[in-house]
Amino acid sequence: MNGKFSRLLLALGALLGRLAFVLRIRRSVVLEGLARAFPEKTARERRGIARATYQQLGRSLVDVMLAQKLSDAEIEKLVSFDGWEKFEPARVAGRGAVFAVGHYGSWELLGQAFARRGLPLSTITRTLRGAANKRLLAARRKSGMRELSDKGSSREALAVLRRGETLAIVIDQNMRPKRGIFVDFFGARACTTPAAAVFALRGGAPLFAAFPVRQSDGSHRVQFHGPFTTDKQGHAAVVELTQAVTRAFEDAIRAHPDHWFWLHRRWKTRPPVSDEAAIPVPAPRESP
Repeated sequence: MNGKFSRLLLALGALLGRLAFVLRIRRSVVLEGLARAFPEKTARERRGIARATYQQLGRSLVDVMLAQKLSDAEIEKLVSFDGWEKFEPARVAGRGAVFAVGHYGSWELLGQAFARRGLPLSTITRTLRGAANKRLLAARRKSGMRELSDKGSSREALAVLRRGETLAIVIDQNMRPKRGIFVDFFGARACTTPAAAVFALRGGAPLFAAFPVRQSDGSHRVQFHGPFTTDKQGHAAVVELTQAVTRAFEDAIRAHPDHWFWLHRRWKTRPPVSDEAAIPVPAPRESP
């Protein structure tokens, strides 16, 4: 695909993202999350991160559109992997692997890059509805990604690992208390799915996390973290592994705060007051 045309589309995506910021689409949610995560930063600094976040989201939407028209060789050039050697032993041994993923960087492109390498992902996700999501799901399936429901798919997920394939689980969304456990995230307890840890333990598969980082030339470099391990057993092992991958997400977000999806209310579910340390969070303020 013509590089100049691609850069033009990416610039347009960034412009649309900036427009969404100006129109205040969920901007208060973004600023609230940034205030919780970065209380040491000034309101002006957090506002700058928020603006950059919207622009990043606009570019990521364009990435999805462009990726559908790229050849395997072009995808290989667009997306490189830093730390692939950490994953390679599991792939060669046919053991299967669990990847904790999230709404970070061009996350849709990450799945397509895996699939184009002959490693299609089976991803546990929430049910998506609407015309726009229908097109998104079609693009995922075309690239080789397979989706599993977030309800009642445990047997299928374990079968994926037994076949030596890769299972991806989104771990950066707020969960209801009965479906999540509380771990630390930016100094506050966040209700988090334990599914990545549970399936890794039950399937005897290594657990990794992956973060696609946009480079200055428009390409992406995927950073691998892990494998995460624990000496504990049972519930304690699940908690320790869930905390480890959540900490990896926090570190990745601190490195590139504009890469994360701040539009989501990550800390919406709160633990009992007696279980949560009081952490002062400055109220976000906006200019007119």
